[in-house]
Amino acid sequence: MTINRDTWHLLVPKNTTFGLPCPTCANGKLRVAPGGLSLFEPRHSADYHDNESWEPDNVSERWSARLVCDEIPCGEIVHLIGDMEVVEVEVDDDDGQIYRGARQEVLRIRSAFPAPPLFRISKNFPPRVRRELELAFRLYWMDASACVARLRTTVEAMLDHQKVPKEKLDKNGKMRRMDLVQRIKAFTAGAAHSDQLDGLRNIGNLGTHGGDDVDYGDLLDALDVLEFALSGIYDSKSINAKAAKLKAKKPGT
Repeated sequence: MTINRDTWHLLVPKNTTFGLPCPTCANGKLRVAPGGLSLFEPRHSADYHDNESWEPDNVSERWSARLVCDEIPCGEIVHLIGDMEVVEVEVDDDDGQIYRGARQEVLRIRSAFPAPPLFRISKNFPPRVRRELELAFRLYWMDASACVARLRTTVEAMLDHQKVPKEKLDKNGKMRRMDLVQRIKAFTAGAAHSDQLDGLRNIGNLGTHGGDDVDYGDLLDALDVLEFALSGIYDSKSINAKAAKLKAKKPGT
């Protein structure tokens, strides 16, 4: 299942209800608690209003929000923090023409804890893979490059769990450390998930180097690929067992 990209915006209207998935239960959505959104302007920003060169763009504002899972038996609490940003928006005039130029304050999300899951973490995933994913989900709001780098680490954790070797003998009979390319090839041998894992390795390498090589579109693509690969590796056994049970079922049983 691909990521619902309409859910994972970094910029949201001030009147948003959020609706992010709950990190604790499977079905709940996170909604702003009554009175749970607070806006603050630091003293240095407020004092600058009296400066003759002050303009609306000079305002610095911070916000925090308390979100609660709408599944009553769960009731998980998630805190978001961030700052305000002014963006241009499209406006319809009286003649039905759309133009840009109107300005609107929006909330930029900078951090979330506990982090909502960007995709479902299967109970079949091993503990270390789950931990790496949870760390990646936290980084999503802060740094796309750092997040994809953590997804690469998730691939390494999966290979470790699958007991893929980290070293091999070279032609001189000496043990040499295997890089991630070699480990992926050893695991897949050109079969299922080879291109998927290699794509994650490459984008993770770019993320490790920082800079502008990785954007949030790349990150969401990487999440789609990783979810598909991990589900294929860890959930297929459970699905195949269910399929075998269905196939073996006889009339009257």
